[in-house]
Amino acid sequence: MLLIKNRFELNKFNSLQIYQFLRFGSFFAISILLAKITYFRYPAGFGPLIISKFELLLLLSGSLTFFWVSSITNTLIPFYNASNKDQQKRILFNAFALVTVLSLLAGIATVIIGYVKYPENSDLFQMFALVIFLNTPSYIADYTLYLKGKYRSLIIWGAITFTAQIVLLCVPIFFRLTLNYAINLWVILSLLKFNYTIILLMKYSTISVNTRLISDFMKKVIPFMFSILLAGSMDYINSYIVEFYYSEVDFAVFRYAAKELPIFLILANSLSNIYSGEIANLNKEGNLEEALARLKASSRKLMRWLFPATIIFIFVSKYFFQLAYNHDLVQGYRIFNIYLLLIIGRMVYPQTVIMGLMKNRIFYLVSTNYLIINCILSYWFISFWGIEGIAYAFVISCTIEKILLMIYCKMEGIDVRKYTAVGEFLLYSVLTLIAFFISLNIELPNIPGL
Repeated sequence: MLLIKNRFELNKFNSLQIYQFLRFGSFFAISILLAKITYFRYPAGFGPLIISKFELLLLLSGSLTFFWVSSITNTLIPFYNASNKDQQKRILFNAFALVTVLSLLAGIATVIIGYVKYPENSDLFQMFALVIFLNTPSYIADYTLYLKGKYRSLIIWGAITFTAQIVLLCVPIFFRLTLNYAINLWVILSLLKFNYTIILLMKYSTISVNTRLISDFMKKVIPFMFSILLAGSMDYINSYIVEFYYSEVDFAVFRYAAKELPIFLILANSLSNIYSGEIANLNKEGNLEEALARLKASSRKLMRWLFPATIIFIFVSKYFFQLAYNHDLVQGYRIFNIYLLLIIGRMVYPQTVIMGLMKNRIFYLVSTNYLIINCILSYWFISFWGIEGIAYAFVISCTIEKILLMIYCKMEGIDVRKYTAVGEFLLYSVLTLIAFFISLNIELPNIPGL
């Protein structure tokens, strides 16, 4: 029993991964439950319209917040670890103040877009604007618990809030209440999360606005923010293209399919977030080589799990879509398989090294090139493969982005072999591509009765 307890002891490495799994897993569970509920509880063809409306809200909120939320939270860990005790107490509240102001602007933008572009659903967009304003700052609660070593509290907090998200959205839809009603319940939950965040900050942070500290923090955030905006915007632009040119059902299919498995994304991103902080810490002590060796060892362990799992999913994704979703969404498995190829780029971490060294300005150049390449390839590929062409363009562009970042690390004297098990990586990548091309040329039978 003691061995089991020690094996599953929460620490700074696995706690953030578990929490991210709960967060992404909750939205993954919502997607499955909404597909099933709307299929069995609503008239034929009506379910995808509800899904499409909800996915549009998520698309809008994501496109308005993803770049600054990601840049602030990803920079917060290495910045916090590199700061003295006094700065550590001050940065948490100042990061919260910064996120709150940006959340207010995003909420206002949501209201305006609802009035202008979707006037028939403007009341829904107004309520969701409150969700954005109140819920987004609660990300600071997550990182406050993590940075203070309250790993068990972080997991409990995540389990409670994400379960509440699922219940408060899906139960009203099950009883055929409106989506507006469910979003109203999310507003109440967001208010509770906002208040809890303030309580945490009163306990663990110095409650005062320090403009100089915010300025120093933003000098690290802004290069990363614009790089994420450039690199990540294409994912949202692709969805807007589908929403504009294709039907609501096609939009729902694309939104459900154009994503990675949450567990894959969580493990890869969590490892990157954790080791950016480790590299910042150890580099400050003159132990950069040790930090890179740790990153290499951890990424090797991760690829030994995720590459084989990806190969399996390539062949069973059709059945997964048939079992998890409804008939209208099944063909999305082809797009999903293309997105599974993103695992190849995920298993190399030059961006982690760059963030840990606080040399974020290179993201400007790399992300600009990525965006241009993605736009060109999307324009070409959509004429050949339709919606699937957008997915191919996205995967190829993401791979090129990683190659450019690896080249920059090499220019800084950090060879890819220092932080990546290159031999195993190339072997797994080739096997994954072979599996993908095989899946394109065989037609697996459907599950009987589905």
